[in-house]
Amino acid sequence: MEKSICPICMGELKVIGSRKRKMIDTGGETVRLVVRRLRCMNENCRRIHHELPDVVVPYKMHTAATFEKIIANDFLDTPAEESTIARIRKWFIDRADALVGGLLSIYTAHFQSSGIGPSDLPGSILGRIHFFVEKSSGWLKRLVRILVNNNRWVHTRLA
Repeated sequence: MEKSICPICMGELKVIGSRKRKMIDTGGETVRLVVRRLRCMNENCRRIHHELPDVVVPYKMHTAATFEKIIANDFLDTPAEESTIARIRKWFIDRADALVGGLLSIYTAHFQSSGIGPSDLPGSILGRIHFFVEKSSGWLKRLVRILVNNNRWVHTRLA
């Protein structure tokens, strides 16, 4: 019964129902989820949001674990066709610079005297992301959570 907060305006969210959503797990099985629908109670916002579990990438069918494997080039046992793998890679490449920029700006805002700039980061985009969110399993959901909790704009950039 925790209170949910709108990521756009920080207003209170109220449950207005649920919807079914399909997800393909790491074994290739289709899993059906029931996702809560929430409406912002702020009169100036009134947007509808969906409460997704950590294993789900917004607007995508495959789990975050599958995305992580594909992005890290460890996709031999992933339940995806070559065309899906190519689309997931393109999805990541198209957003990677903005994701690293968001992480760097959040880090700088919280640790102003850190002195870390773009030239101090690893060369690869994935290395830069791992610098901020660690390389261990679950890095993609940590990345999304950090960006959503610190930047109101990020939810539209991940679509």
